[in-house]
Amino acid sequence: QSDGTLECSLCLAELAPEYFPTLVTCSHRSCYDCFQVYLRIEISESRVSIACPQCCEPMHPNDIRMILNDKVQYEKYEDFMVRRVLAVDPDTRWCPAPDCSYAVIASGCASCPKIKCERPGCGSHFCYHCKAAWHPNQTCDAARAQRSPNVRSSSLSFSQDSQHRDDIKPCPRCQVLIVKMDDGSCNHMTCAVCGAEFCWLCMKEISDLHYLSPSGCTFWGKKPWSRKKKILWQLGTLVGAPVGIGLVAGIAVPAIIIGIPVWVGRKLYTRFEHANKHKRNLAIAGGVTASVSIFILFSCSFFFLKMQQKENITGIRVVILFYLL
Repeated sequence: QSDGTLECSLCLAELAPEYFPTLVTCSHRSCYDCFQVYLRIEISESRVSIACPQCCEPMHPNDIRMILNDKVQYEKYEDFMVRRVLAVDPDTRWCPAPDCSYAVIASGCASCPKIKCERPGCGSHFCYHCKAAWHPNQTCDAARAQRSPNVRSSSLSFSQDSQHRDDIKPCPRCQVLIVKMDDGSCNHMTCAVCGAEFCWLCMKEISDLHYLSPSGCTFWGKKPWSRKKKILWQLGTLVGAPVGIGLVAGIAVPAIIIGIPVWVGRKLYTRFEHANKHKRNLAIAGGVTASVSIFILFSCSFFFLKMQQKENITGIRVVILFYLL
């Protein structure tokens, strides 16, 4: 501005330059008040990778600490960052004691699974394998079976006390509690702390094809498919997939056989449009013949390659059968 003030791009207030913090990662400027509100919202939603509100550049932790100027909020942000780093470590185990969020990096504890929480005032012992309280002289399955009546009774009391019991579930990777709004949103969830992508129905980490597989989980809705629907889906896939592939191949192969020579002919005709008629016709005939020959050669090569792979697989099966006999 001509009077030496700057305009905040978020609230449009005109303020002195000292009210605009300078970021390390980008050159965008917003006032302190807007930045603080933005950071508090991001941290309250458990986001760790906080980007500039005007671009996709991540903000430096030093900038976040300087702008927030709030020790409690910044410690919460640091806790989320530490939890995200620990969540990707396969040897990290979280203490199962109530009101204890201490993590133990238990490297090499598979053979000696008893772990002790080192947090002052806790000292709980738990199992490396099942991640539950330590169960001496019991296997993990036996201890889990012994705990199941208590789990069922506690879940029953919880269901009687809470109307929104299905809206809060722990992340399958880092065990952070996640709230899902009952607004008709999809079941593909992403943990804001560890970045794990999982299904809200089966609570398992998933890939992009999870909802197309016969798992019974639906992209929308609150309940997975019944056993009957799963069987019908599998039968439909087994019957419909070959029919669909054959139908597509029946349409695509003739289209390719006819389309490639036509396309080559049109290209050559455009290129030799101003040449004499004899030369143009010769070029078009040669190009079309060459394209058809190349297509036939490619198809035969692909067919023989598949046959060779099939023979190799058959040979391997014969060798394995001979070895077993």
